[in-house]
Amino acid sequence: MAPETHSSPSTGSKSLPDTAVLAAVVLIGTVCSALAFMGLRQTEALRLQNIHSTSARTVQDVLELDINRAVEAAHNIGLVLESQPQVRKAQFDLLSRRVMNDLHTLSAIRWVPASGNESPHEQQARVIGRPVASEVFTVLDPGHDGDGVPAIAIVAPVYERDAVTDAIMRHRGFVETVVPLAALLRDAGNRANLVGMDLMVYDLEAGTRANDETIYARFGVSADAEDAHAHRADRAHNDFVVPLDVAGRPWQVVLHPRPEFYAGLTSSYAPYVLGAGLFLTGLIAAAVWRAQRYRRSIESARHRASRAREALALEQQRLQNIMEGTGVATWEFDYSTRTLQASERWALMSGYSVDELGPDLYSRWLELTHPDDLNKFFTALDEHYAGKTPHFDYEYRIRHKQGHWIWVGSRARLLERDAEGNPLILGGTNLEITERKEAEERIRQLNASLEQRMQEEATRSEARATLGTLIASVSHEMGTPMGNSLMTASTLADQAKQFQAQLDAGTLRRSSLAEFITQVREGNALLMRNLERAVALLKNFRQVAADQASEQRRQFDLRQVLGEVLHTLAPSLKREAHTVTLEVPEGIAMDSYPGPLGQVVINLINNAYLHAFDGMAQGAVQLHVQATDDEVTLVCRDNGRGIAPETLDKMFQPFFSTRIGSGGTGLGMSIVDNLVKSTLGGSLSVASTLGDGTTVTITLPRVAPAPHSGAEE
Repeated sequence: MAPETHSSPSTGSKSLPDTAVLAAVVLIGTVCSALAFMGLRQTEALRLQNIHSTSARTVQDVLELDINRAVEAAHNIGLVLESQPQVRKAQFDLLSRRVMNDLHTLSAIRWVPASGNESPHEQQARVIGRPVASEVFTVLDPGHDGDGVPAIAIVAPVYERDAVTDAIMRHRGFVETVVPLAALLRDAGNRANLVGMDLMVYDLEAGTRANDETIYARFGVSADAEDAHAHRADRAHNDFVVPLDVAGRPWQVVLHPRPEFYAGLTSSYAPYVLGAGLFLTGLIAAAVWRAQRYRRSIESARHRASRAREALALEQQRLQNIMEGTGVATWEFDYSTRTLQASERWALMSGYSVDELGPDLYSRWLELTHPDDLNKFFTALDEHYAGKTPHFDYEYRIRHKQGHWIWVGSRARLLERDAEGNPLILGGTNLEITERKEAEERIRQLNASLEQRMQEEATRSEARATLGTLIASVSHEMGTPMGNSLMTASTLADQAKQFQAQLDAGTLRRSSLAEFITQVREGNALLMRNLERAVALLKNFRQVAADQASEQRRQFDLRQVLGEVLHTLAPSLKREAHTVTLEVPEGIAMDSYPGPLGQVVINLINNAYLHAFDGMAQGAVQLHVQATDDEVTLVCRDNGRGIAPETLDKMFQPFFSTRIGSGGTGLGMSIVDNLVKSTLGGSLSVASTLGDGTTVTITLPRVAPAPHSGAEE
């Protein structure tokens, strides 16, 4: 009776949830990427606005400083004349020259006596008692070949005051300073040009802003009148507008960023963040899809195991039916006569009849029984005779009449002993268990197959997880040859398209054909060099990757393993001018864990590069090994900056680093300490002096202790 076949479990119920999970992952990743993109764009806009405002305020500060100094100069001279009313003209001229020497913004200082003919700004200054600026007018400047230059006048009123009460008795006149706009606004214009902005100044009281006419303008490039007017017409979007009080006269300063202002700023990273987010979303979705597929494979394996168990149950039931239908054979052995008596079924199990076996059944039984089973048979029987087991129970093989071996399960008991306690009568039963043995073998093979497959799947999953860091390093190092290969292939494709276009157009010449052949030959050579470089990288990383991905114990040559580790690190270490030398005697065989040992060496070298050689042009790391019959001593010495005593006491603490935030994680030496003491069963010590380098001494047994031996002790 054949076992029934069972259909595989339907996966339809899982497809919809799996699809929904994938869709949710893609949706969430896309939304998060978009939010990060918009947030970064807003942040960059705020940063740009802050830079804009900061640059404009530096120009505003320079402008306000120069204006205030010019106003204060007029005011201070007026105060001097009020406090010393007897100042003579020569003294006044001397004071004026000194002030103009100190302030380059002033071109003239003069005394204007009080009169009935006052200008509007003089009247305002006399009324309010403070300096007042005039509107822009033209003055002759010898430095410009006698041409007129725009300027303003700042007048400060001078009064005659009561010596006791300081009350104003009468108005004496004005101190008038002439300030050319080019001199007054030169520093502000230079500052604006330095930060990449155009500077325009308007006199609001004179209405120049309404007419879009500046009283002063400083542009980054020279332009004619029409270009300047067009340039001023587009000032509304990013202009920085500052109202300015120039001695009571309202001005307006407009600062407009030029294109070079934005050219110096960092380009936007928002598109890269969006692209990276979408790329990571794709990676996560792919990982989820692979996990779902792995889960479905596990469910399928469980279903097959269930079917195998059902088949085994049916096989056992069939075997039970056979046993019940055929019955068992009985036998009895007399030790005194060395004779064996057995039932007909006993002989039929091996395909014989009792008559065919002859009168001496015991001798025939010895001949038919498998020689490998006889010694074990009698050993088990002796244990029963000694009282160690209540029953004798043993399974052995016997040759069938047709030449093959059958399995017999024998169960017996010592029935009688002689007067001295020696065995006398042994009786028991035999049952053919060939089919059961075959079923057990199939079960064992099935279990071994399932266990092996499950173990392989688990090993592959763990290897994928633990190889992440090494794969990232390999992919980084392979980026250059693979990128060059891709660029070369793309170039060859473009050249092929151009060649095809010339061929289709009928314009192909012998020189073009020769040039195309040369380009293809050179491109193929470049492709081969880069692909050979990629193959070499993979070959060099293979053994180190196998060791780093697990903590498998094996026998290895220490010099070979350390050489492979350094060869693996070479691509990342070559970016620095530092050197690593390895001194290991040949023939040091170890039975240990090459993966953790390699990790220790990698961490020590990386720690030296990150900390010991910081600020050094060229450092050196020496790895020296000495060996005895039982131990290996590995000394890692560098000529770096050394370690301070307070840092040396904490260097094995997890997450302690002097470079947190600058490339250090604080875990490197903690991992070294744990691997050396726990996994490799060794010890380590560190000696360091500031300015004289650091020495790490590691002592390891050549035969690593058994796993968890430290915990058991």
